[in-house]
Amino acid sequence: MTETGIGPEDVVARFFAAWDGLDPARLASFFAEDGTYHSMPLPPVVGRDRIHAYFTDFLARFTAADFTVHHQASSATEGGGVVFNERTDEMRLRSGALVRVRVAGVFEIRDGLITAWRDYFDLGATRGEG
Repeated sequence: MTETGIGPEDVVARFFAAWDGLDPARLASFFAEDGTYHSMPLPPVVGRDRIHAYFTDFLARFTAADFTVHHQASSATEGGGVVFNERTDEMRLRSGALVRVRVAGVFEIRDGLITAWRDYFDLGATRGEG
């Protein structure tokens, strides 16, 4: 999905923008074949195919998703880099309720693909409104 030669922050921005469609295949395409998604309260999901399956199950509960980045920093390495951000994730449940959670995220990028995405948050602080 992504192209090489773009900066790590651009990869993350494009990934967040892709959540508009809630398309698990499109979202998984941002990951390297051996990529990892780790929502820290849960076990890690390893491999693009497993990430796709995880997103398919996860997104079935939602009608919309939005990520608001409050602070972001990155470091570049040859062929990639690391992006750290603090953000608020908002997900609209099929019931209409809005779930908001403050998150600190870490993305490792190589050759225009996400090799690791780790999110740190307090699952107990998740707020549903609706």
